[in-house]
Amino acid sequence: MNEAGQTFNFHASSFVGAQNFASGGSANVERAVGSEAGPQGDLDELRRLVTELTTQLAERSDTDAVRAHDQATELEELLREDHPDGDSVRKRWSKLRPLLDTLGHAGSVASIAGLLGGLF
Repeated sequence: MNEAGQTFNFHASSFVGAQNFASGGSANVERAVGSEAGPQGDLDELRRLVTELTTQLAERSDTDAVRAHDQATELEELLREDHPDGDSVRKRWSKLRPLLDTLGHAGSVASIAGLLGGLF
């Protein structure tokens, strides 16, 4: 969703770093001060978003999507741990995010980045 005039809706606890949107687009960011379940609820939401992203990427066959799917699958595996290693998660995300930016996954990128920033 990198085209002008698109609308993005994000639901996350925090956003870290620059968030870029297409010229003419708009973004609705809902920032919660704290979730009802606390950090565990945020981790569960992060797991859900990464699983959803991995499923979406599996439906595509272009080279960048296949590479992104491999990285997302590895991130998904890291997040299955009861206490995921923050350094490993951040490292995997740093490899995945540029691929997602290329593929136009703006909404999921911002939501996942926000949760990662708050948790790790």
